[in-house]
Amino acid sequence: MTTTLGRNYARALFELARESSSLDAVEQDLRDVCQALDADIEVRAFLGNRLISRSAKKSLFKGFEGTTDPRVFTLLLLLVDRGRTRLLGEIAEEFERLSRLARGVRKVKVYSAFPLGEEEKTRITRALEARMSARVELETEIRSSLIGGVVAESEGQEIEFSIEGRLKELESYARAGGAESAFGGAQ
Repeated sequence: MTTTLGRNYARALFELARESSSLDAVEQDLRDVCQALDADIEVRAFLGNRLISRSAKKSLFKGFEGTTDPRVFTLLLLLVDRGRTRLLGEIAEEFERLSRLARGVRKVKVYSAFPLGEEEKTRITRALEARMSARVELETEIRSSLIGGVVAESEGQEIEFSIEGRLKELESYARAGGAESAFGGAQ
């Protein structure tokens, strides 16, 4: 989950990168910096320690100067100045999401009752691409609460292709007075 503050930093960095046609480079550098920092628990503890001076924390980031896009390097120093280095992961996540959308790609998580085969994944991907008018990066996960079918989630939007969803749809239709015609009753 990205906070408003994290989204704001990500959007600002995204706009700067887009203006300079360096989205891919900034995205990769941001990912690399996050991976480097996440890999070392001592570094994370160092950055999170309020007793350590900002200048000491900035010196840690000096190793990224010249090897990282200048916008990413400036962001790192700004986050240290503002005491917000903990936001770096969510900034990177949101930046990646914005970059994907700019390239016309949607990340979709599909939940299913059972593991999906490659053919099923391909069919679902094609159906979602047609429905969303975008390329789809599919991620799958088992949701044992589903009876059958799938549920797709993307950008806060949920698309129901499950038996449970169809049953809920029929129930609401029946409650709205469509029960007679839906089930062959008196007309």
